[in-house]
Amino acid sequence: MKTARELWEAVYRAVEEVNGFLLYELCDGEVEIRTASQETRGAKRLGDMFAQQRGLYDELEHRVDSIVESGDGTALAVELTLTGIPKGTGTRLTWNVIEVIRADAGRIVSWHAMLDRTGLIQQIQQLHAAGAAGAGASGKA
Repeated sequence: MKTARELWEAVYRAVEEVNGFLLYELCDGEVEIRTASQETRGAKRLGDMFAQQRGLYDELEHRVDSIVESGDGTALAVELTLTGIPKGTGTRLTWNVIEVIRADAGRIVSWHAMLDRTGLIQQIQQLHAAGAAGAGASGKA
């Protein structure tokens, strides 16, 4: 039976391969999903969450900073650094995420993901400010 870590790694491989159907095999049909902005259930919703993220950014990458696993393999906490280029900007943003995964009977039953929203919003604001400043400068003759 797969551990929470093995399942989590398989989810990220499926996301990178754009194979959303694999999530149905890796996750319980009623997997609990919690983020800073929503609580929902279902493997389809988890797939939608990843698809939305991939739709917003080019060159989306993740780096594992640390992992803590339960002794029995049913729980996992991961610190990640994500980077991506918001579509149409050409500027790379970086943000931190904590994911907590629980597994039962070889399937993910819970996926909680919390990101550093403040840090990401500050970078987006700087991106918009730079864009506005550039637009003002190019508008002058």
